[in-house]
Amino acid sequence: MLTEFVPGRPACEADAALKSASRVEAAARQCAVLWFGEILARGLYRELGYSSMPAYARAELGFSETRISDFMRLVQKLESLPAVKAALPEIGYTKAREIIQVASPRTEERWVEEARTSSRAQLVQKVKRVKARAAAKPAAALFAPPADEPALAAEVPVRVAVEFTPEQHARWEALWEQVRKRGATGDRAEVLLEALQCFAANNDMATSNGDTAPRGKPDSGIHIHLHQCPDCGQVEANGRVLGRADAVRVQCDAVIDRPGKRTTATIAPCTRREVLARDRHRCQGPGCGRTRFLEIHHRTPRAQGGTHDAANLVTLCASCHRLWHERRGLTAPAADPAPSPPAIRAAATSPGASPPSRAP
Repeated sequence: MLTEFVPGRPACEADAALKSASRVEAAARQCAVLWFGEILARGLYRELGYSSMPAYARAELGFSETRISDFMRLVQKLESLPAVKAALPEIGYTKAREIIQVASPRTEERWVEEARTSSRAQLVQKVKRVKARAAAKPAAALFAPPADEPALAAEVPVRVAVEFTPEQHARWEALWEQVRKRGATGDRAEVLLEALQCFAANNDMATSNGDTAPRGKPDSGIHIHLHQCPDCGQVEANGRVLGRADAVRVQCDAVIDRPGKRTTATIAPCTRREVLARDRHRCQGPGCGRTRFLEIHHRTPRAQGGTHDAANLVTLCASCHRLWHERRGLTAPAADPAPSPPAIRAAATSPGASPPSRAP
Protein backbone atom coordinates (compact mmCIF):
# COMPACT_ATOMS: atom_id res chain seq x y z
CA MET A 1 0.00 0.00 0.00
CA LEU A 2 1.30 3.44 -0.94
CA THR A 3 2.25 5.64 2.01
CA GLU A 4 1.08 9.21 1.67
CA PHE A 5 3.90 11.75 1.53
CA VAL A 6 4.25 13.87 4.67
CA PRO A 7 7.25 16.23 4.91
CA GLY A 8 9.33 16.57 8.03
CA ARG A 9 9.18 12.92 9.15
CA PRO A 10 12.12 11.26 11.01
CA ALA A 11 14.83 9.50 8.98
CA CYS A 12 13.63 5.97 9.79
CA GLU A 13 10.06 6.77 8.74
CA ALA A 14 11.18 8.54 5.53
CA ASP A 15 13.39 5.54 4.69
CA ALA A 16 10.56 3.05 5.26
CA ALA A 17 8.12 5.16 3.19
CA LEU A 18 10.53 5.46 0.28
CA LYS A 19 11.24 1.72 0.24
CA SER A 20 7.51 1.01 0.36
CA ALA A 21 6.88 3.42 -2.53
CA SER A 22 9.68 1.78 -4.54
CA ARG A 23 8.12 -1.66 -4.05
CA VAL A 24 4.73 -0.33 -5.11
CA GLU A 25 6.30 1.33 -8.16
CA ALA A 26 8.03 -1.92 -9.20
CA ALA A 27 4.80 -3.89 -8.79
CA ALA A 28 2.87 -1.26 -10.78
CA ARG A 29 5.43 -1.35 -13.63
CA GLN A 30 5.30 -5.14 -13.71
CA CYS A 31 1.51 -5.06 -13.89
CA ALA A 32 1.63 -2.35 -16.55
CA VAL A 33 3.97 -4.47 -18.71
CA LEU A 34 1.64 -7.48 -18.50
CA TRP A 35 -1.43 -5.41 -19.43
CA PHE A 36 0.54 -3.69 -22.18
CA GLY A 37 1.41 -7.12 -23.59
CA GLU A 38 -2.20 -8.27 -23.33
CA ILE A 39 -3.53 -5.31 -25.30
CA LEU A 40 -0.74 -5.68 -27.88
CA ALA A 41 -1.08 -9.45 -28.33
CA ARG A 42 -4.87 -9.36 -28.76
CA GLY A 43 -4.93 -6.20 -30.84
CA LEU A 44 -7.29 -4.57 -28.37
CA TYR A 45 -5.95 -1.13 -29.29
CA ARG A 46 -7.96 -1.42 -32.53
CA GLU A 47 -11.20 -1.85 -30.57
CA LEU A 48 -10.21 1.28 -28.67
CA GLY A 49 -9.97 3.25 -31.91
CA TYR A 50 -6.22 3.17 -32.61
CA SER A 51 -4.40 1.68 -35.58
CA SER A 52 -1.28 0.68 -33.64
CA MET A 53 -0.07 0.08 -30.11
CA PRO A 54 2.33 3.06 -30.17
CA ALA A 55 -0.52 5.35 -31.22
CA TYR A 56 -2.64 4.06 -28.33
CA ALA A 57 0.23 4.41 -25.84
CA ARG A 58 0.96 7.98 -26.92
CA ALA A 59 -2.65 9.15 -26.79
CA GLU A 60 -4.11 7.18 -23.89
CA LEU A 61 -1.11 6.51 -21.64
CA GLY A 62 0.93 9.64 -22.35
CA PHE A 63 4.02 7.50 -22.98
CA SER A 64 7.12 9.09 -24.51
CA GLU A 65 8.71 7.47 -27.57
CA THR A 66 11.49 6.10 -25.36
CA ARG A 67 9.04 4.50 -22.95
CA ILE A 68 6.96 3.06 -25.79
CA SER A 69 10.10 1.52 -27.27
CA ASP A 70 11.10 0.18 -23.85
CA PHE A 71 7.72 -1.47 -23.24
CA MET A 72 7.47 -2.85 -26.79
CA ARG A 73 10.96 -4.37 -26.58
CA LEU A 74 10.28 -5.89 -23.15
CA VAL A 75 6.91 -7.36 -24.16
CA GLN A 76 8.27 -8.80 -27.42
CA LYS A 77 11.27 -10.27 -25.63
CA LEU A 78 9.08 -11.85 -22.97
CA GLU A 79 7.10 -13.62 -25.70
CA SER A 80 10.29 -15.32 -26.88
CA LEU A 81 11.45 -16.03 -23.31
CA PRO A 82 8.59 -17.93 -21.63
CA ALA A 83 10.61 -18.81 -18.52
CA VAL A 84 11.38 -15.15 -17.86
CA LYS A 85 7.75 -14.21 -18.44
CA ALA A 86 6.54 -16.91 -16.04
CA ALA A 87 9.00 -15.73 -13.39
CA LEU A 88 8.11 -12.05 -13.80
CA PRO A 89 5.81 -11.94 -10.72
CA GLU A 90 8.65 -13.39 -8.65
CA ILE A 91 11.74 -11.58 -9.97
CA GLY A 92 10.03 -8.28 -10.76
CA TYR A 93 10.09 -5.77 -13.60
CA THR A 94 13.52 -4.25 -12.97
CA LYS A 95 15.39 -7.57 -12.92
CA ALA A 96 13.48 -8.84 -15.94
CA ARG A 97 14.44 -5.68 -17.81
CA GLU A 98 18.10 -6.44 -17.11
CA ILE A 99 18.21 -10.10 -18.07
CA ILE A 100 16.28 -9.77 -21.35
CA GLN A 101 19.32 -7.90 -22.66
CA VAL A 102 21.41 -11.07 -22.54
CA ALA A 103 19.04 -14.04 -22.20
CA SER A 104 18.24 -16.44 -25.03
CA PRO A 105 15.87 -19.43 -25.11
CA ARG A 106 18.84 -21.63 -24.18
CA THR A 107 20.05 -19.52 -21.26
CA GLU A 108 16.87 -17.96 -19.86
CA GLU A 109 16.49 -20.56 -17.07
CA ARG A 110 19.99 -19.79 -15.79
CA TRP A 111 19.34 -16.06 -15.91
CA VAL A 112 16.05 -16.47 -14.05
CA GLU A 113 17.90 -18.37 -11.32
CA GLU A 114 20.53 -15.63 -11.26
CA ALA A 115 17.77 -13.04 -10.82
CA ARG A 116 16.26 -15.06 -7.96
CA THR A 117 19.53 -15.37 -6.03
CA SER A 118 21.13 -11.98 -6.73
CA SER A 119 20.37 -8.45 -5.73
CA ARG A 120 19.56 -6.02 -8.51
CA ALA A 121 22.99 -4.39 -8.19
CA GLN A 122 24.75 -7.76 -8.46
CA LEU A 123 22.61 -8.71 -11.45
CA VAL A 124 23.38 -5.44 -13.23
CA GLN A 125 27.11 -6.03 -12.80
CA LYS A 126 26.92 -9.59 -14.13
CA VAL A 127 24.90 -8.48 -17.14
CA LYS A 128 27.51 -5.82 -17.86
CA ARG A 129 30.36 -8.33 -17.63
CA VAL A 130 28.64 -10.82 -19.89
CA LYS A 131 27.81 -8.11 -22.46
CA ALA A 132 31.42 -6.92 -22.40
CA ARG A 133 32.70 -10.47 -22.90
CA ALA A 134 30.23 -11.01 -25.74
CA ALA A 135 31.54 -7.87 -27.41
CA ALA A 136 35.12 -9.11 -26.89
CA LYS A 137 36.10 -5.99 -24.96
CA PRO A 138 39.58 -6.25 -23.40
CA ALA A 139 38.21 -4.83 -20.13
CA ALA A 140 36.32 -8.08 -19.58
CA ALA A 141 39.63 -9.93 -19.18
CA LEU A 142 40.52 -7.82 -16.15
CA PHE A 143 37.94 -9.64 -14.05
CA ALA A 144 37.95 -13.19 -12.82
CA PRO A 145 34.41 -14.11 -13.90
CA PRO A 146 32.62 -17.29 -12.89
CA ALA A 147 33.08 -20.22 -15.24
CA ASP A 148 29.57 -19.91 -16.67
CA GLU A 149 30.01 -16.35 -18.00
CA PRO A 150 31.79 -17.27 -21.26
CA ALA A 151 28.94 -19.68 -22.07
CA LEU A 152 26.34 -17.05 -21.23
CA ALA A 153 28.20 -14.46 -23.33
CA ALA A 154 28.05 -16.77 -26.34
CA GLU A 155 24.25 -16.49 -26.29
CA VAL A 156 24.03 -12.69 -26.04
CA PRO A 157 22.24 -11.20 -29.08
CA VAL A 158 24.31 -8.80 -31.18
CA ARG A 159 22.70 -5.41 -31.57
CA VAL A 160 23.27 -3.61 -34.88
CA ALA A 161 22.53 0.11 -35.04
CA VAL A 162 22.03 1.98 -38.32
CA GLU A 163 21.59 5.72 -38.65
CA PHE A 164 19.16 6.89 -41.35
CA THR A 165 18.36 10.28 -42.75
CA PRO A 166 14.59 10.96 -42.55
CA GLU A 167 14.17 10.11 -46.24
CA GLN A 168 16.20 6.90 -45.92
CA HIS A 169 14.06 5.90 -42.93
CA ALA A 170 10.93 6.42 -45.04
CA ARG A 171 12.40 4.12 -47.71
CA TRP A 172 13.19 1.56 -44.98
CA GLU A 173 9.62 1.62 -43.69
CA ALA A 174 8.24 1.34 -47.24
CA LEU A 175 10.39 -1.72 -47.93
CA TRP A 176 9.29 -3.39 -44.69
CA GLU A 177 5.67 -2.74 -45.62
CA GLN A 178 6.25 -4.44 -48.98
CA VAL A 179 7.84 -7.43 -47.23
CA ARG A 180 4.91 -7.67 -44.80
CA LYS A 181 2.33 -7.50 -47.62
CA ARG A 182 4.09 -10.38 -49.37
CA GLY A 183 3.46 -12.56 -46.36
CA ALA A 184 6.83 -12.51 -44.61
CA THR A 185 6.45 -13.46 -40.96
CA GLY A 186 8.65 -14.48 -38.07
CA ASP A 187 11.73 -12.91 -36.57
CA ARG A 188 12.52 -9.52 -38.10
CA ALA A 189 16.25 -10.22 -38.16
CA GLU A 190 15.72 -13.48 -40.07
CA VAL A 191 13.50 -11.73 -42.63
CA LEU A 192 16.20 -9.12 -43.18
CA LEU A 193 18.92 -11.76 -43.53
CA GLU A 194 16.84 -13.72 -46.04
CA ALA A 195 16.30 -10.56 -48.09
CA LEU A 196 20.05 -9.86 -48.14
CA GLN A 197 20.73 -13.49 -49.04
CA CYS A 198 18.33 -13.27 -51.99
CA PHE A 199 20.01 -10.08 -53.14
CA ALA A 200 23.44 -11.73 -52.96
CA ALA A 201 22.13 -14.78 -54.84
CA ASN A 202 20.72 -12.57 -57.61
CA ASN A 203 24.07 -10.79 -57.88
CA ASP A 204 25.94 -14.11 -58.11
CA MET A 205 23.53 -15.32 -60.79
CA ALA A 206 23.93 -12.14 -62.86
CA THR A 207 27.72 -12.29 -62.59
CA SER A 208 27.82 -15.97 -63.58
CA ASN A 209 25.90 -15.06 -66.75
CA GLY A 210 28.79 -12.88 -67.85
CA ASP A 211 27.75 -9.45 -66.59
CA THR A 212 30.44 -7.32 -65.00
CA ALA A 213 27.70 -5.66 -62.92
CA PRO A 214 24.46 -7.28 -61.77
CA ARG A 215 21.33 -6.25 -63.55
CA GLY A 216 18.89 -6.86 -60.75
CA LYS A 217 15.15 -7.24 -60.96
CA PRO A 218 12.76 -4.38 -61.61
CA ASP A 219 11.84 -2.51 -58.46
CA SER A 220 8.51 -3.32 -56.87
CA GLY A 221 6.68 -0.01 -57.13
CA ILE A 222 7.70 1.51 -53.79
CA HIS A 223 6.60 5.10 -53.27
CA ILE A 224 7.76 7.39 -50.50
CA HIS A 225 5.01 9.78 -49.44
CA LEU A 226 6.26 13.20 -48.40
CA HIS A 227 4.27 16.15 -47.10
CA GLN A 228 5.20 19.80 -47.60
CA CYS A 229 3.85 22.60 -45.44
CA PRO A 230 2.25 25.22 -47.73
CA ASP A 231 3.29 28.03 -45.38
CA CYS A 232 6.90 27.32 -44.36
CA GLY A 233 7.83 24.86 -47.13
CA GLN A 234 9.07 22.27 -44.61
CA VAL A 235 9.03 18.71 -46.00
CA GLU A 236 8.29 15.69 -43.79
CA ALA A 237 8.55 11.93 -44.24
CA ASN A 238 6.86 9.70 -41.66
CA GLY A 239 6.65 12.64 -39.28
CA ARG A 240 10.38 13.41 -39.56
CA VAL A 241 11.56 16.67 -41.08
CA LEU A 242 13.85 16.33 -44.11
CA GLY A 243 17.06 18.34 -44.29
CA ARG A 244 17.19 21.16 -46.81
CA ALA A 245 19.28 19.20 -49.31
CA ASP A 246 16.82 16.28 -49.26
CA ALA A 247 13.81 18.62 -49.46
CA VAL A 248 15.19 20.24 -52.61
CA ARG A 249 16.37 16.92 -54.03
CA VAL A 250 12.98 15.20 -53.94
CA GLN A 251 11.41 18.08 -55.87
CA CYS A 252 13.66 17.31 -58.86
CA ASP A 253 11.74 14.10 -59.53
CA ALA A 254 8.37 13.70 -57.84
CA VAL A 255 4.66 13.13 -58.33
CA ILE A 256 2.82 16.09 -56.80
CA ASP A 257 -0.67 15.81 -55.31
CA ARG A 258 -2.52 19.04 -54.54
CA PRO A 259 -6.01 18.99 -52.97
CA GLY A 260 -8.62 19.66 -55.62
CA LYS A 261 -6.10 19.69 -58.44
CA ARG A 262 -4.85 17.19 -60.95
CA THR A 263 -1.89 15.03 -59.94
CA THR A 264 1.18 15.99 -61.93
CA ALA A 265 4.74 14.73 -62.33
CA THR A 266 7.69 17.09 -62.06
CA ILE A 267 9.17 15.36 -65.09
CA ALA A 268 6.94 13.88 -67.81
CA PRO A 269 6.97 10.05 -67.62
CA CYS A 270 8.06 9.75 -71.26
CA THR A 271 11.01 12.10 -70.63
CA ARG A 272 11.92 10.21 -67.47
CA ARG A 273 11.97 6.91 -69.38
CA GLU A 274 14.10 8.51 -72.11
CA VAL A 275 16.69 9.76 -69.61
CA LEU A 276 16.82 6.42 -67.76
CA ALA A 277 17.27 4.52 -71.03
CA ARG A 278 19.96 6.94 -72.20
CA ASP A 279 21.86 6.47 -68.93
CA ARG A 280 21.40 2.67 -69.00
CA HIS A 281 19.34 2.76 -65.78
CA ARG A 282 22.49 3.50 -63.82
CA CYS A 283 23.55 6.33 -61.54
CA GLN A 284 25.84 8.69 -63.41
CA GLY A 285 27.64 9.87 -60.26
CA PRO A 286 31.43 9.51 -60.43
CA GLY A 287 32.40 5.93 -59.63
CA CYS A 288 28.85 4.91 -58.66
CA GLY A 289 26.77 3.09 -61.28
CA ARG A 290 24.05 1.94 -58.86
CA THR A 291 20.85 0.57 -60.40
CA ARG A 292 18.48 1.03 -57.45
CA PHE A 293 16.58 4.03 -56.07
CA LEU A 294 17.31 6.07 -59.17
CA GLU A 295 16.16 9.67 -59.48
CA ILE A 296 16.32 12.33 -62.15
CA HIS A 297 18.34 15.47 -61.45
CA HIS A 298 18.35 18.84 -63.23
CA ARG A 299 21.86 19.82 -64.34
CA THR A 300 20.84 23.48 -64.32
CA PRO A 301 18.35 24.15 -61.51
CA ARG A 302 14.84 25.21 -62.46
CA ALA A 303 15.29 28.36 -60.37
CA GLN A 304 18.14 29.37 -62.70
CA GLY A 305 16.26 28.76 -65.92
CA GLY A 306 16.87 25.03 -66.32
CA THR A 307 14.30 23.10 -68.34
CA HIS A 308 12.77 19.64 -68.19
CA ASP A 309 14.42 18.71 -71.51
CA ALA A 310 16.34 15.43 -71.50
CA ALA A 311 19.57 17.31 -72.27
CA ASN A 312 19.27 19.08 -68.89
CA LEU A 313 18.50 15.88 -66.96
CA VAL A 314 20.77 13.17 -65.57
CA THR A 315 20.20 9.94 -63.65
CA LEU A 316 21.50 9.81 -60.09
CA CYS A 317 20.90 7.42 -57.19
CA ALA A 318 19.41 8.90 -54.01
CA SER A 319 22.81 9.07 -52.27
CA CYS A 320 24.62 10.82 -55.14
CA HIS A 321 21.64 13.13 -55.65
CA ARG A 322 21.70 14.15 -52.00
CA LEU A 323 25.48 14.70 -52.13
CA TRP A 324 25.09 16.87 -55.23
CA HIS A 325 22.68 19.24 -53.52
CA GLU A 326 24.73 19.32 -50.31
CA ARG A 327 27.96 20.22 -52.10
CA ARG A 328 26.42 22.63 -54.58
CA GLY A 329 24.69 24.63 -51.85
CA LEU A 330 21.35 23.60 -53.41
CA THR A 331 21.69 26.18 -56.21
CA ALA A 332 24.41 25.11 -58.61
CA PRO A 333 25.60 27.69 -61.21
CA ALA A 334 23.86 27.33 -64.57
CA ALA A 335 27.14 26.47 -66.27
CA ASP A 336 28.11 23.82 -63.73
CA PRO A 337 28.31 20.47 -65.56
CA ALA A 338 26.65 17.26 -64.44
CA PRO A 339 28.74 14.56 -62.75
CA SER A 340 31.02 12.66 -65.10
CA PRO A 341 29.44 9.27 -65.82
CA PRO A 342 31.41 6.11 -65.12
CA ALA A 343 32.38 3.85 -67.98
CA ILE A 344 29.39 1.79 -69.12
CA ARG A 345 29.45 -1.20 -71.44
CA ALA A 346 27.33 -0.52 -74.51
CA ALA A 347 25.33 -3.70 -73.97
CA ALA A 348 24.67 -3.10 -70.29
CA THR A 349 21.02 -2.41 -69.54
CA SER A 350 18.91 -2.66 -66.45
CA PRO A 351 15.20 -2.17 -65.78
CA GLY A 352 15.86 -1.53 -62.09
CA ALA A 353 14.73 2.10 -61.85
CA SER A 354 12.65 2.99 -58.87
CA PRO A 355 9.53 5.15 -59.24
CA PRO A 356 9.61 8.82 -58.33
CA SER A 357 8.91 9.92 -54.78
CA ARG A 358 5.53 11.44 -54.04
CA ALA A 359 5.56 14.96 -52.70
CA PRO A 360 2.04 16.14 -51.95
